[in-house]
Amino acid sequence: MAKARDENFIELIKGSSISLVLKVVGMLFGYVIMLFITKYYGAEEWGIYSLCLTVLSVALLLPRFGFDSSLVRIIAELNNENKQSNIYGVLFKSIMISIALSLTVIVIVTLFSELLATKVIKQQEMVYYFKIINIAVIPMALLTIISAVFQALKKTTLFMLFQTTLINVVFFIFLLIYKSLEIDLKTFNLYVISVVVVLLISFLFLFKTFKSLNKNSTKSEKKTDYSYTKICKVSFPMMMSSSFALLMGWSDIFMLSYYKTATDIGIYNSTLKLAALSSITLMAVNAIATPKFVEFYTSKNMLGLEEIVKKSTKMIFLTSLPILLVLIIFSKPILGFFGDEFRLGYLALIYLCISRFVNAISGSVGYIMQMTDQQKVFQNILIIAFVINLLLNYLLIPKYSYDGAAIASSLSMIFWNIALVLIIKAKLGFWTFYNPFTK
Repeated sequence: MAKARDENFIELIKGSSISLVLKVVGMLFGYVIMLFITKYYGAEEWGIYSLCLTVLSVALLLPRFGFDSSLVRIIAELNNENKQSNIYGVLFKSIMISIALSLTVIVIVTLFSELLATKVIKQQEMVYYFKIINIAVIPMALLTIISAVFQALKKTTLFMLFQTTLINVVFFIFLLIYKSLEIDLKTFNLYVISVVVVLLISFLFLFKTFKSLNKNSTKSEKKTDYSYTKICKVSFPMMMSSSFALLMGWSDIFMLSYYKTATDIGIYNSTLKLAALSSITLMAVNAIATPKFVEFYTSKNMLGLEEIVKKSTKMIFLTSLPILLVLIIFSKPILGFFGDEFRLGYLALIYLCISRFVNAISGSVGYIMQMTDQQKVFQNILIIAFVINLLLNYLLIPKYSYDGAAIASSLSMIFWNIALVLIIKAKLGFWTFYNPFTK
């Protein structure tokens, strides 16, 4: 038993370390890309590129259909039961669902591109870019599915590579090549080309992974049938959860833009990006911990599940705390790096860091809920949190600007973390909280 515990902990440490390194590399390339585009192509080109990425993210909500979480849940379960042959069927059906939804989104965007560009976004040049965004929808949706397969099979390196890191690396290489050859091409077009290249590479690794799976598959096992209906039943609540999580982030910006100035939005956005630094380790640990949650839950090993949850929470807390302390103590000088006016957002940054602290000590509550058949409950909690966030934004932003937005965001995050901790205790029988003062 002790040996198994040590092996699980070593796997968690090793996988999280790899994830962290690749995540940091991906983020660094992201910042380098930002500096490259702003320096050589100007602020306007960077603004268009950023807007296109935001619109693409919105367009992908439906085609992704929660597969980034649901497939981890389903495929990890099948893999743990040595039913690898059933994974092919699940993957094929998921791809068919995603492509059908992608085509639906593409048709809608095509029909309403003029209206969206002139009346909603109010950027006439977006009529052209909507065509490019449509090209990116299916490749990006497929990359989400393939990345989820790698995560479910504990191929942590491949998961992190194809989730974001490799796209940024390939995109930057293309930027360097096109700049050196002095070829005139829109930066977002290059980004879409990079996505297609990375997708083709991912197919090669997926084929290699499935080839090795065939050796471990147990053909005598009773076939587990995952119909289209069953896959949708698992995936839909997860799509709703991820959608409302994104909407919570977007609602702050949209309401600030309605009530306040672009400067207020810029200050608040800088505090969000800084506070998000503390989530790097959370994402890294979750990359390897999530399939472990499925492994223990499906085998009904609740003691093992409790232990891996508490160890992962401890890792998240110990690695996030130093970042949060630096951000809180040196909030003014850190924000001042972006410009003197950004120092005014120091209180907003502190509020956001407090909520991230609660997020860190609570552990991977969202993933635990989704990997233990509680995805509908998780969806409902996030909907309530979204409503709380919306109401608090409405009440606080007109008077307190970005500080009000930070308070609204922080209180809604604290609410859903504490609510999920209590629900997990009631449903699974253990606390996910990490207390550094207990042995």
